[in-house]
Amino acid sequence: MRFSNIATALTAIIATVSSVAGVPEASAVAESEHRIEPRATKSLGVFYCVGAVWTTKCWHRVNLKAGTFYAVGPSYNDKILSFGPDQGTRCTLCINEDCSLENGGGFSEVIHYPGIRDMNDWWGRFWDYDHSWSGVYVSQNFWNGRISGFLCYPE
Repeated sequence: MRFSNIATALTAIIATVSSVAGVPEASAVAESEHRIEPRATKSLGVFYCVGAVWTTKCWHRVNLKAGTFYAVGPSYNDKILSFGPDQGTRCTLCINEDCSLENGGGFSEVIHYPGIRDMNDWWGRFWDYDHSWSGVYVSQNFWNGRISGFLCYPE
């Protein structure tokens, strides 16, 4: 009888010490182990201008969605001479607004920060129907007056 009273007392003391010490209950531990925290989404952005070296009329577009085609807008269509993704963003330029290869469309190689300050001096690669496997290096001025759209992704 004395033994059962001692065992009961020890059990009560251990339970009290555990709750005072802040030992989490098994259900709380299991819940925290299986909780999935949402991943922070990275804001994508680009900066482009109708003048070379980031001059004249410019637009800094932010909060872009990865993999979404964006038209540059009527005031910039076929006029962009500077194009630069924000840090942590990489982009591809498109001749057509939707980046399709139809009707002479094509797209550029990937552009990283700080971008191309003067399209007149850029010798980037170009992909279209005729060069769909490896692309082709284009001459200076190729992208001058041809940019209608772009799409971007996180680095």
